Amino acid sequence: MASPSTVRVGIVLPHSYYGESEWRNAERAIAYADEAASKGAKLVLYPEGYPGPMTGPLDNPKFPFDPVEELKKKAKERSMYIIAGNVVTSDVSGAYLLTLRLFGPEGTELACYLRQQPDTPPLNAYLYGGKGHLLPGKQRIVVDTDLGKIGLLICSELWCPELPRMLMLRGAEIIVSPVHGRHSQTGLALQDTWHCLARARAAENLCYVLSTQNLYVSDHFDYRKQMSAGAIAAGPERMEGKMSEPGVLITDLDMDRLRYLRTRNFDEENLSVPDDPAWRPIGCRPGQIYERDPSLYKELSEPSPYSLNYEYWRDGGLDSWIEEYDRIYEGDYKRILKKYGGPFRFRER
Repeated sequence: MASPSTVRVGIVLPHSYYGESEWRNAERAIAYADEAASKGAKLVLYPEGYPGPMTGPLDNPKFPFDPVEELKKKAKERSMYIIAGNVVTSDVSGAYLLTLRLFGPEGTELACYLRQQPDTPPLNAYLYGGKGHLLPGKQRIVVDTDLGKIGLLICSELWCPELPRMLMLRGAEIIVSPVHGRHSQTGLALQDTWHCLARARAAENLCYVLSTQNLYVSDHFDYRKQMSAGAIAAGPERMEGKMSEPGVLITDLDMDRLRYLRTRNFDEENLSVPDDPAWRPIGCRPGQIYERDPSLYKELSEPSPYSLNYEYWRDGGLDSWIEEYDRIYEGDYKRILKKYGGPFRFRER
């Protein structure tokens, strides 16, 4: 499917509500879609799990409508693509699934991606209001649209270079990886690293990487001091756009330039003095996606001590993750559990 020369995207960086109050996200999500559409965006990206439900009760009766159904309608009304998410129950009692959904301009759900490499239980419990166990999905998804091929990832899956690379091998030109965001003070400082990773994934896969996060509203928490990614659009040659205050980041993605970079390598022309005064310097390794030797990478798919058992729940039950964690911590994790009074107990203020 041929894509246009330029794709305008709207990356939503919302003030978000956590827990029992997250129903307030629903109507704001619709307003953000309208704002993005009014500015010409054809693809709208929300943060991870937004507008929900995700961090509060999954059956919260305060939601004014079903966000999935309303966003389908909005995508059709505005003739645009919308990417949103939520958490749903699984077939395993006490465990959940994290979704990333792509709605198309016909008002249908084109894809529902389930995070393949979930976070570990303590981080899950912190992020999702005590929901510590997310089961891994099994399917990689790249959707061929009239904007280009869109690959779906969630949050820190972007930190695993193999996952974006496999989407690129399936033709992905735009990879989205929305972030959750923190709702309380922690000991983490991640914004520079998020920006670095997005640029690296875009450069090594010659694609565009889009991400954003929830900016949680709280009387005792300043999201500016605990920023994760903010809203970013990373390209193979530069950061195309970024924003750290609430709103919609509007960015134009040059698909013609992307195709040019993907159909070149180092050659006599770009390794010579440019004879065209309008020559645009190349800001990445052209043709980088071809410079890979699969015979070198077999070891990546083999069992290793540096592999978390994401299927821990199958044999030993949901609590068996603690032994797996203690293995990683070389016996020190149980000391932390004792200090904090057990798993999933965080000191917040």
